[in-house]
Amino acid sequence: MTSQTLLRIAALAILASPLVAQAGDASKAISLAGNLCASCHGEDGNSAIPNFPKLAGQQVVYLLRELKDYKSGKRQNEVMGPLVSGLADDDLANLAAFYASQKPAPGTVTEPSLLPVGKTLYLKGNAASDIPSCESCHEVDGSGSGKFPRVAGQNVEYLLEQFRLYAAGKRNNGTRVMRTIAERMSEKETRAVSEYMASMP
Repeated sequence: MTSQTLLRIAALAILASPLVAQAGDASKAISLAGNLCASCHGEDGNSAIPNFPKLAGQQVVYLLRELKDYKSGKRQNEVMGPLVSGLADDDLANLAAFYASQKPAPGTVTEPSLLPVGKTLYLKGNAASDIPSCESCHEVDGSGSGKFPRVAGQNVEYLLEQFRLYAAGKRNNGTRVMRTIAERMSEKETRAVSEYMASMP
């Protein structure tokens, strides 16, 4: 059994695990999102700042998990940690519901010449270096599923930074599968797949 097969089995096992999300009320987060989050993520979650993630249309289970991980310190970020540290669990659930309900805007491609390489990696992976396809977890259209985030239309610079953090072992709350994948990808591959993700509607 190849390591690529093992990675896919591990990813499917995570996908098949029970996903229990606290139900949130998007309407109760409008004011909180506007006061606390809009300056970085945009009023509707479509951040125009390349280094910050777009949250609009993101998977609600994923959003809630990340917010809870920021609050607990499991996912470390000098901006997000302090911002959510004083929020109640209901606030986090409401924020997750709010951003999940927003309409995602198209992403911005910065290096179109890399799109063919990125598309191949996303849909087929790289057998030579045991890199599985991205669509096996993030869906063929990049919409994500449950704990696996939406990557379609995401900001390229944010995606690149997450790949770097995974490869360096500094994003401890993510799956081991992502760390292994990031470690095996070349700089060109990382850039190419990030550009392709940004190009997805």
